[in-house]
Amino acid sequence: MTEPSTDDSSTDVARAVDFDPGADMPDSGLSNPAAVGTPATNEEPATGYPIEHGEDGDSAAGHPPRHRRRRILQLAGAAVVAAAVIGGFWGWSVAAENRYEAAASSLQSQLTTETSASHAFDARLADVRSLAKRIHSVVDSPTFAAETVAEAGALQQSLTTMDALAAAPESTPPSAAEVAALATPPAGYRPPWQLTTEAEQLEGRARASQQQGSDLVTAAKNTADAETSLNTAESAFFSAAATEADQLIASDPLSNRSLQVALIRLTEQARNPSMSMSHDGAFLASMSDAESQVRASQATHQAELDDPAWAVRREIENYARSLSNGVALEFIWSPEVSGLGANWLSGTTQSFDTDGGYAIINLNYTVETAWYDGRDARALVAHEVGHSQVYRCAPLFNSPEIKGQQEVWATAWSISQGFDIPGSGIEAYGRPSDAQVAVAAQCR
Repeated sequence: MTEPSTDDSSTDVARAVDFDPGADMPDSGLSNPAAVGTPATNEEPATGYPIEHGEDGDSAAGHPPRHRRRRILQLAGAAVVAAAVIGGFWGWSVAAENRYEAAASSLQSQLTTETSASHAFDARLADVRSLAKRIHSVVDSPTFAAETVAEAGALQQSLTTMDALAAAPESTPPSAAEVAALATPPAGYRPPWQLTTEAEQLEGRARASQQQGSDLVTAAKNTADAETSLNTAESAFFSAAATEADQLIASDPLSNRSLQVALIRLTEQARNPSMSMSHDGAFLASMSDAESQVRASQATHQAELDDPAWAVRREIENYARSLSNGVALEFIWSPEVSGLGANWLSGTTQSFDTDGGYAIINLNYTVETAWYDGRDARALVAHEVGHSQVYRCAPLFNSPEIKGQQEVWATAWSISQGFDIPGSGIEAYGRPSDAQVAVAAQCR
């Protein structure tokens, strides 16, 4: 192959080619020199711009190289993954924070509920312990041991049930520090896994608190039910005891009315629910003692009634009762009354407006010894009975004529009974006016 001359115009074109595969090969006579570096068209070739090829044959003028696209895709994927990780972590943190706050709020509320249940249980426990102690003073007394009413057994059984509940220990409420700590969460950043762990702990504590509160509510209810049963049994027992006392009074009519009234007051107290706090062993003993006094009074008066030595006193008492218009009279006999004894007729009267009205008349022995010596002893007895009528005839006693004057009234009343004599009170207090006697005479 001959070397082209420097004047050959095709030389510049040939040099623009980076690689000519036929440059070192022998001329076969088939090549066309004009075709080397010279386009077949009439267009002028673009000289001086080498044709570049990529690694994989992609042209720089078309698509970027494949390794660059791969790097872009890798970076884009990494960014997406990073965004997803960051977003997931942020979401986890928010969810953990929300869960922690909800758990703390729920536990705080639950601890408050448990505290209320604890206080309610302890208050109920204190009540039943006090009740059990009071009822024990009844059941453990000698007086109760002698009781035969069926209600006594029921009371003892209810007390046994209560004793088991009253022996329970007091509850331990949540500490104020624990409740207060929940209102102020710890300062500083806490990763979501720590928040999740702490939230789980708070939730577990809330469940335990809820169970404890439920147990306390159940225990308080059981204790309250037992308390109600014991109160009912106690009320039934004392009502039965009061009924027995009523029957005793009815069967002992000769007993002193003042003793009967004292027992009546106790039976009213026994039946009064608002006074149940006083229903203890001492109260039961006082009822028993009052009953004993009524029985003793009945026995004494029955013995006197059967003894001829007391016949005059029985006659005087019966006479007084015949004038009393149903007012119960009780008598006391004394050697002296108001300092007056032998050779003096003397008496006093205490009148009461309760329990149907009753009076206690105190007479000295002279009234008995002088009963058959004239009418003055009877006049004095009538005077004392007149005192017993002041509540029954209160409008007359307080009339303009009498003006509530005790001795004027009693003397006028005795005179109205036909005793216009010194023993009616005339000797001691003077004679009332006829108008005053007329007013007293209306009390019949």
